[in-house]
Amino acid sequence: MRIPIIGIMLLAAVVGGCKKSDRAPAKTVVTFWQPWGSDLKTALEQIVAEFERTHPDITIEMSFAANNLTSNQKLFLAIAGGCAPDVTLVDGQQLAEWAARGALTDITDYVKEAGITGDDFWLPRWKESTFAGRVYAMPWGADPNFAMLWNKKMFREARLDPDRPPRTIEELDQYAKKLTKFDEHGKLLRVGFIPWDWDGDNSTFTWGYAFGGDFYQEPKEGSGKLVGRVTANDPRIVKMMQWMQTHAKMFDVRLTSAFQSNKRAFANNPFIQEEMAIRLFHVSEITWLHRYAPTIEYGIAPIPAPPDGEYPTGWIGGWSMGIPRGANANKQTFEFIRWMCASPTATVMLGKLMNQMPAYRKSPYFETVKDDKDMAVFYEILRNSKHVRTLMPVQGYLMELLKRGANSVLYDGADAKHVLDEVTSKAQERLEHVMARVEVRRKAVERGREGR
Repeated sequence: MRIPIIGIMLLAAVVGGCKKSDRAPAKTVVTFWQPWGSDLKTALEQIVAEFERTHPDITIEMSFAANNLTSNQKLFLAIAGGCAPDVTLVDGQQLAEWAARGALTDITDYVKEAGITGDDFWLPRWKESTFAGRVYAMPWGADPNFAMLWNKKMFREARLDPDRPPRTIEELDQYAKKLTKFDEHGKLLRVGFIPWDWDGDNSTFTWGYAFGGDFYQEPKEGSGKLVGRVTANDPRIVKMMQWMQTHAKMFDVRLTSAFQSNKRAFANNPFIQEEMAIRLFHVSEITWLHRYAPTIEYGIAPIPAPPDGEYPTGWIGGWSMGIPRGANANKQTFEFIRWMCASPTATVMLGKLMNQMPAYRKSPYFETVKDDKDMAVFYEILRNSKHVRTLMPVQGYLMELLKRGANSVLYDGADAKHVLDEVTSKAQERLEHVMARVEVRRKAVERGREGR
């Protein structure tokens, strides 16, 4: 089969940019790809500089590499061209898929030699860094998803207690009705609350867990099976999607979407402009809230849940650090990963400079947030979180199906159960196909070991 010309050009571009530094060989050079620019890049450079100061025999060469949550073509091309970076950041939800593709190096032995165990990290993040019983990355950050943010002034105007946020879904619905405002011509002036505010997939996971549902059942431990069962049509998730659909009809999803359409940047967000009363809130947005809305009187609390749901609820996302296949896996490379992910110094810097919770639960950083009125809420969400998105190698595909499915339910009035049945069927079929290939690769590796 001939490779398309564009593929050859892309591969050549990646390989051409893979030349190692001409630095003197006295130091070990570790190449590191990361996905940020601007403030986050500057903060990360400060953390890396501290590593180099305390490890004078190792130099880190950091480069930008965009990371799409469902793929990373630059990295995959670099691996194919034999010039992958020594270390890459990998979003937790990507890890199972990347490991299944053979794109990441198994670092289980390095982890064991360093005396690191899952008890050192928040459990959902540790589990998200493993695949088929092996460790493929170290958890770095831990995003507690999500808190609820509300405007106290708007609560008072609607004759609601500004210091008592809604705690149940029924209360949230009542508050949303009281807080939404139209003018005499039917123009939307203020939104009370939008359940699908964080895209179709993130909102679906967030509220699905709050309703007590689950999206994937892992194989039972000791069963010997690699393939679990996709459960996106869990009755509680169906109930959640029907609840979203009720909001879409009640407040006109097209009207609220148009209201939001040109206000995606946080500085122009409807909440910052005091045109939205309640919204899902991510820990990384605290800095922006203080910067762009210093005068807004706000509150932060866990999100509501039904009486038979999960409260407090939350799921954890976050970045991990791994070694791509074919890269320079050695003690110096792993030491950089270990220091970044599991040292007191690096994890405190991660929290203070990048406003991200560390995945390392023993980090001294957490002593600094327990009494902070904003961060303490996220810390409690982190402590109580039981979930990640899902621990399977078709997570990106499931996210895309859920996003499309949610849009179909919200905008087209499709039947929620029918849509989620179809999502489940398609994701399960893809999962079994992927895991069949994983099993073939695993057996080939075992035969290779036996033949040595």
